[in-house]
Amino acid sequence: MKKYLTGLAVLFSAIVSMHSISVSAHEAGDIILRVGATKVEPDESSSLISTAATGALGMTGVAVDDSTQLGLNVVYMFSDNWALEVLAATPFEHDLTAEGLDQYGFNTTDLGSSKQLPPTVSALYFFGSAQSTIRPYVGLGVNYTTFFDKSLSNAARTELAATGLDIDDSFGLSTRAGLDIQLSNNWMLNASVWNIDIETDASFDSALGKVKVGVDVDPWVYMLSIAYKF
Repeated sequence: MKKYLTGLAVLFSAIVSMHSISVSAHEAGDIILRVGATKVEPDESSSLISTAATGALGMTGVAVDDSTQLGLNVVYMFSDNWALEVLAATPFEHDLTAEGLDQYGFNTTDLGSSKQLPPTVSALYFFGSAQSTIRPYVGLGVNYTTFFDKSLSNAARTELAATGLDIDDSFGLSTRAGLDIQLSNNWMLNASVWNIDIETDASFDSALGKVKVGVDVDPWVYMLSIAYKF
């Protein structure tokens, strides 16, 4: 997270040091389209891995890796300060890693992978006025995350006789903050961050019966983008 904050600070300082530009920023009725690089960094925690044959296995869990894709969001300004935003992206793909199974005689760490889409709708409040060329904002929203293209690794299929990976979809709240920097009447730079509540249950069949684990993914989502105002 520090590298994103450092980058944002450098960008902010560079813009502030420039001469003031006389443009109109966000106004009621504007539609803003942002497109840019979006990174999902899970801040996950999980329950113990359990199997039908053994019950919960102590000191085990599941980890979820980062993913970066092209993201976009659309903002509609209801007033000079209030707006509605929809977040979308190309599918994120995450590798799933098992932790602690070695103490039970298993070598498998790579469980598999899954793609996900996290559409999120947020209400935003922009600070400043319509004439401000730098507009920080905060927001609160609702997220729906759907998991698809779920696949088990060769190691899991071979050693655990794993089949049928299933990951439940998730509803949750999200919080966010961001900063728009006006470059001209229509073009802007944007830096954004979301924290999204994603809770899911994963399961698959194995030689030990049904394997289950609950995961709170709870990712931080960072986006650096270029924006165009219609």
